[in-house]
Amino acid sequence: MRNVGAVLLFLAAGSVAVAGFWGSEVLIDSGAVSAFDATADSNGVLWAAIAYLDNAVVLYSSADYGSTWHVHGSLRADSAVRQLQLLSGRGDSSFLFVFMLEAGNGGDLWLARMGPDSGGFTLAPVAVGPDTIDDFSAALDRDSHYYIYCLYANEHRTGRTGTFTRSLDHGASWEAGTDWWNAWDPYVSYTNGSTVHCVWRYALNGGEIHYSYNRHYAASGYWSAYRLVSDSFAGQCFDPTVVQADSSPESEAAVWVFYTAGRRDTEVLDIEYSASSDGGSDWTLGLPFGNSFRDEQQPRLAADVSGPSDYVSLCYSSAVRHPGDTVAAWLTCANSFDLDGWLEPVQVSRFPLARLAPRLVYVQQAPMRLPCVFYSQQTESGPWGVRCAAPWLSSSPTPDSDPQRPAPCLWPNPSTGMVQISAAVTLPGSYSLAVYDAAGRLVSSVFRGRLETGPQFWTWDRVSPSGGRIPAGTFFVRLEGPGTCLTRRLVLL
Repeated sequence: MRNVGAVLLFLAAGSVAVAGFWGSEVLIDSGAVSAFDATADSNGVLWAAIAYLDNAVVLYSSADYGSTWHVHGSLRADSAVRQLQLLSGRGDSSFLFVFMLEAGNGGDLWLARMGPDSGGFTLAPVAVGPDTIDDFSAALDRDSHYYIYCLYANEHRTGRTGTFTRSLDHGASWEAGTDWWNAWDPYVSYTNGSTVHCVWRYALNGGEIHYSYNRHYAASGYWSAYRLVSDSFAGQCFDPTVVQADSSPESEAAVWVFYTAGRRDTEVLDIEYSASSDGGSDWTLGLPFGNSFRDEQQPRLAADVSGPSDYVSLCYSSAVRHPGDTVAAWLTCANSFDLDGWLEPVQVSRFPLARLAPRLVYVQQAPMRLPCVFYSQQTESGPWGVRCAAPWLSSSPTPDSDPQRPAPCLWPNPSTGMVQISAAVTLPGSYSLAVYDAAGRLVSSVFRGRLETGPQFWTWDRVSPSGGRIPAGTFFVRLEGPGTCLTRRLVLL
């Protein structure tokens, strides 16, 4: 059984990390969550999408590499959101794409698209109907085509379990799907050129990871033959992920597949991987990884695409099997390229990791050529909040670790009546405190004026400017002042 969880980060050769850089992080938002994802755009802006238990999906952005976060938009799903994926377009396709797998109707897959002008979300179906969808994966290419690729699967059967489809018009419509056989736990990846990689768990026995690539922008009829890319003695395999290094030509690029192996002989969850040095044609299978005495699972890979390189990072969760044990430590990276030259791990999370897999995001023009790690904290009631950890945040205090940071605190939350709001102000000046609805409209101006340093307190009576009672729903309390613009989510019952 899992006792303590933490996010660990491995970095392939070429990265730079020094012990002591990790350990600080920023709480994007609090509250019980059902799913989340994160990405970065070509301008260096970080984005996070969070699904809450009230079916609200909120989009957050950070223009300072994760130090501060602001609500950018929101929408409400028809049913609980089980899975999210957030993609950021490039060039003429500079949309934000939020894929949402809803629980209703056995699993419907929707795409919410927001244009560059931030004019709100446009919602369109990807796969909606009577067939069950349990899992999906999507990717967006960075070539001039800007195609979107998606593989989704019904994990209640074998045979024709999956469908692969792509959109050639920025998500407005989708091609007729290509049947995918015996695919569970699908994962789709794109790094550069015209190559799309797919990896999945083999549904007939659950003990194999299969792989295929396509060097024609995933056009139907050009997929390579399915092939085994896991150790045949691994036992049960799941959570596969695949990445190609950002190097050219694609046919000679390095490709890695990581997966979780549940071995019958030890009852320990291990991470194993396979590697290819020729773009996915030939593989070295079942390479050992990590600590065989700890549960390690939920691997996630990311390639550094900030410039042509062979930098690839791996993020995964590691759980101890005995109370009082510790998880990993810090990391110093080497500078050579080697398919199996993974370095010692560094712990990057400060709180226990929830069942939701961590996310790994590289940011253009970041202070360090290292990724951000996003994760949700495990509590007695389930996943709580989403946090952003990055090595360059270590010099900055975080809202949840430094009481002097002027982040507003709300109590009670959720609330059936009045709300107590408090904040610690470190810089004197003019501040405003206001409440906005889920559409970004001003609901109430709580305070506007000058504040001196020190703790500040307000009471919001839940009354609108017209004198009426604010109805139940999801709202956002925003504090703005000198060098500060912080938002907290508030639920009114």
